[in-house]
Amino acid sequence: MLIHKGNFLKFILASLLLVCLASSAAAVRAPEAVATEFYGWYLQTLDADQDPLSDRYDRLNAYVAKPLVDQLVKRLLEKTLQPGDYFLQSSRIHGAWLRGHVQAVTLRRQARSADVLVTLDGDGDAKHDVVLTMVLDNGAWKIRHVNRAALESSASQPII
Repeated sequence: MLIHKGNFLKFILASLLLVCLASSAAAVRAPEAVATEFYGWYLQTLDADQDPLSDRYDRLNAYVAKPLVDQLVKRLLEKTLQPGDYFLQSSRIHGAWLRGHVQAVTLRRQARSADVLVTLDGDGDAKHDVVLTMVLDNGAWKIRHVNRAALESSASQPII
């Protein structure tokens, strides 16, 4: 490639800019990777009989968007927590989930938001699904909302 005398500096700057942009785009981890890591950590924390919100607040903030953390802290202080676990969307925690496998897949992704299906797979019948709404916050995907997935089926409900 031939670079004309006055354009060398422009060529070098443009090349550096492209390298920086490519490396910063590659540095953002996929939302499903963050979700899988969060639930692995979250379940280990519960298994160690610790409360992720009060005992591991700083680590929780690495995975959860500030508005959701603030909302959960407010509920805790007002003693208006809903029955069950918010991140599991369940009134009870299966022991199989604590030692099981976590899988996540992105269902929908836009520039700054994503919906991620998380499956906690303990023993066959202990399978549990939740759907996360995640937001891109300062270059990191964080959980903004958790819903129980309506994907579960039973023998009495035919799958079409």
